[in-house]
Amino acid sequence: MKNLATGLIFVLFTLAQLSSPAVWAETSVKGPKKEYPTRCVVVTGVASMDGVSKEFARQMAIRNGLKQASMQSNLKISSDQVVKDFMLSKDATRFTSNSKVSQFLIVEEGVQEADFNDRFDDKGIEILDEQKLKKMETYQVKMEVCLTEDPQACNNVPGNHYQPKLAIARPITTDSRGATDISNLLGGFQTELQRRLYEDGYRNMVMIEDSSLLDTTQAVAPNLSPDVLEPIREGTGAQYLLLTVIRSVSRHNDDPKLWNDFKRFYSREVHPNTRFIETDTYIVDLYNYDIVLEKRNGFDIKGDVTVGRERPFGTNAFFATNTGMVFHALLNNSTQQVYGYMRCKPVETRIIDIRGNDYVIYLSNESGAQVGDELAVYHNVGRPVRYQGNDLGLDSEPTGFLKIKRIQSRFAVGEVLAKDGLIQIGDKVRSW
Repeated sequence: MKNLATGLIFVLFTLAQLSSPAVWAETSVKGPKKEYPTRCVVVTGVASMDGVSKEFARQMAIRNGLKQASMQSNLKISSDQVVKDFMLSKDATRFTSNSKVSQFLIVEEGVQEADFNDRFDDKGIEILDEQKLKKMETYQVKMEVCLTEDPQACNNVPGNHYQPKLAIARPITTDSRGATDISNLLGGFQTELQRRLYEDGYRNMVMIEDSSLLDTTQAVAPNLSPDVLEPIREGTGAQYLLLTVIRSVSRHNDDPKLWNDFKRFYSREVHPNTRFIETDTYIVDLYNYDIVLEKRNGFDIKGDVTVGRERPFGTNAFFATNTGMVFHALLNNSTQQVYGYMRCKPVETRIIDIRGNDYVIYLSNESGAQVGDELAVYHNVGRPVRYQGNDLGLDSEPTGFLKIKRIQSRFAVGEVLAKDGLIQIGDKVRSW
């Protein structure tokens, strides 16, 4: 009788295992890709020639023209008005464009002298002072600009082919007890992220190990202290930092208690048959000390959920397990989210040395920079801005443009193309 009961128990147990899906996950069916029309407009960008070189004014006029063009399509207008004591005390309007430049062509350009009406003062007397008339000159660029509203498109402006440098930190887990059956979890996860981003076409990366990047004194989250992030930025040249928290890899058995009591009564081991895996992905802006992307991914698994330490994370044997297949899906999700965010971001770095007429820029060849590229320089103005004990950074203003003339493995050398004021070590350099 006992043997019959034992056999019945194993039959029911086998049927229960076969009827359980290996992985629970939501799936979606992708439809045909939506076509977004392209609209082309003709605009004239204008920049003052007052106190600046023609080359500097030209660059500023191009930027002015592209800004004007983007405001002519898919424009969103928001108004903020405050009425106090029946009087309008605040009236602010904000204009936001969701259009992106797909291409542009300069049709005509040159220095424009002061308009005829501007050559007379308030009393109607003609201004003969050459210096005053010189200040009224502008540089004008007539441009044909084509715009798209495709959310997946990038702005096709100089430097859009660059890739900002991304530092990938080693993940941490808040569930080390649940991960005892997985060897090389943290190092393997970091390596897989880097490998998959590389396969997707992202080249400008560096891997780091630093436990202080995540604040574990409370709910685990990125540590945004400048004292922590600045050494990472200055030591690696990275513009963004990728952090991962593996929140859960917990295993347990969710069979009915009576069923498990039967197995224990007949000295049968109760194995885990469910697992929940959840990760948080963060991208931190190392220049502004801010979280710019935060995503959570999670999956439930049913069936054989134990890996075994003889199958290290990242190996083919690991990814052949049910748990490995879920981590494969999680890594793919994270890779797509990170790449989707990073692919259109402009590059920002710094001038790290000046040697005569050579300006050394912390910009590696993995960024996609090429000899002949033009970069905008923003000079730091004043002292750091502080509020309630927090360092909010420095104010900056456009002060010049550099042209790359040499690229080394970890830095680039540029020369001044045009400038309006001081360019010094520590100034920001942007691709646009």
